[in-house]
Amino acid sequence: MAEDVRSYNVGASDYSKHKYQSWDFWLTFRLNPFDADLCKRTLRTKQTDGRLLDYKKIKHICGERIRQLNEKADVWPPHNFEVPQELFIDMIADYNLCEDDELLLRNLLYNPARIDAYAAMQSLCDKRIIDLSNEA
Repeated sequence: MAEDVRSYNVGASDYSKHKYQSWDFWLTFRLNPFDADLCKRTLRTKQTDGRLLDYKKIKHICGERIRQLNEKADVWPPHNFEVPQELFIDMIADYNLCEDDELLLRNLLYNPARIDAYAAMQSLCDKRIIDLSNEA
């Protein structure tokens, strides 16, 4: 009998508790490796690392994607922007995302103006970094 790799996760993340795991987002939207990483960092909850670190990493990765696009070094095909909003809403339903995290994902998954999408994500991360720093 084959092992059910979706029934658990390795490490401190909680993906296996969700109806849709980050892998499902990657496959449904046909994400490139950078966007898949951004999606994963937006969705995850880890007991070991706080959200502050995730937002800093998301901002950093967005900066690299903007650099690639500006230098015409983007080798990845566009992902699937045609996924119905109803499916997206179902996919995020049990993640308990804050409004800013949902906006991060919407920019990542539905904004075809890629540089604008990444810049908007960086701005949202700046906001979250400030908010979390003020909470500490």
